[in-house]
Amino acid sequence: MDARILLAPVLLLGLGTASATEYRFVGTDTKPETQMCIAAGSNKAGKLRLQMNEQHGSTRYHANSVQCNGKSLAQFAYQYGADKAYTFLAGHSYDRNKAIESVTIKDLSAANAQGDDEVVYVQVSSR
Repeated sequence: MDARILLAPVLLLGLGTASATEYRFVGTDTKPETQMCIAAGSNKAGKLRLQMNEQHGSTRYHANSVQCNGKSLAQFAYQYGADKAYTFLAGHSYDRNKAIESVTIKDLSAANAQGDDEVVYVQVSSR
């Protein structure tokens, strides 16, 4: 009986994540900054950290100067639900480059069918 009570919330949490949209990021070029954007949107914080360290300039410089589709790296990661990448980037970003966090209520019945991928083309600019 106790196991069922504990298992029910876990199953309900799993249902919410199962219907989430998967994003596939495609770079419009092969620049290192484009690869940073793809890593940020794909929630690959470790890969993003390595790419930033391999390039000239500090992590703070890249976090505040690289723009992905018109947004800062942190805002881009936040837009696509990349929580690990956003947490890493927010620690190196100025306030103006952080996302304004908000709560959104979505109708799960109107969500995309499970397994649907949304392709996002990434274009980089710097300040």
